[in-house]
Amino acid sequence: MNHTIIPQFDIALAADMCVDLVLKGNVRPQFQQVEQLVKEYSLEIGGSANIFASQMAKLGARVCVIGYVGLDLFGDFLLHRLRETSVGTGLVRCDPAVRTGLGVSLTEQNDRAILTFLGGIAAVGPADLPSSPKALTRHWHVASFFLMERLRPVWKTFLTQCRSAGVTVSFDSNWDPQMRWEGVHDLLPSVDVFLPNEQEALAISGEPNPIAAGRALSKLGPLVVVKRGEKGAIAIRGDRHWESLPERPVAVADTIGAGDNFDAGFVCGWLSGSKIEDCLALAHRCAAASLAAAGGIEGQLRKSCFASGAMVPKE
Repeated sequence: MNHTIIPQFDIALAADMCVDLVLKGNVRPQFQQVEQLVKEYSLEIGGSANIFASQMAKLGARVCVIGYVGLDLFGDFLLHRLRETSVGTGLVRCDPAVRTGLGVSLTEQNDRAILTFLGGIAAVGPADLPSSPKALTRHWHVASFFLMERLRPVWKTFLTQCRSAGVTVSFDSNWDPQMRWEGVHDLLPSVDVFLPNEQEALAISGEPNPIAAGRALSKLGPLVVVKRGEKGAIAIRGDRHWESLPERPVAVADTIGAGDNFDAGFVCGWLSGSKIEDCLALAHRCAAASLAAAGGIEGQLRKSCFASGAMVPKE
């Protein structure tokens, strides 16, 4: 009798469930009741995990997110928009004791200031993770490591369980608001692909430049991909490294979600067995598409390049 477990999804992740309210304008907030005008605003899917999941779905993957929203307008909006992008929300709980997370961004062309209300972002706990990762998914992605505080003590055990079950893992820690960077090193031996940006890689590794940082982090086990914005990206495994630049400059609407969309493009290519150079090229295309439109998901690349059920990680 065949007892092979067939996962329900290609990608699963615990999500920092929030919406982004994005304000655009060349102004700086001032107190003492000073009123200033912004150029425009938008309300969109927020959270690194949600942006990653949405891009993965548009690349053809079957994706689900686990998380919490409140019984409020933002929660309704978020679930509706995720379902529109074909992200599975069956494991998202609507909790009357929770308010949906909110990120408020004031953006300029190449930078942004962010205020975050955690709400449902911090509500996900150990009991929400699947007891059998293999039955749920082929690949697990970890995002917003520092914001989802209740999960931090259990990630090491859970990712070890994933690896034992043959579930591959990618990891983007995102920024640490407390600037302590604790716990990342412990996870890397159970991670297949680690995707920090340059500032995060330097802070986590303590090294002075991105190549040294990537090599130090790669020694702990994963393929390390350091995102460098307009300077491109570097992928490092052991003594080997690959450098890549975006195909061409783009007119930047804002930078929201560019790194998360880069992650999705790279992981999609990696899971499909592509060469590292091709993974980087797809990642840059996803990032560029995001940069050209406001918010994290509006400009996302749509391309049927994901062979569902036929994922062969490239070493």
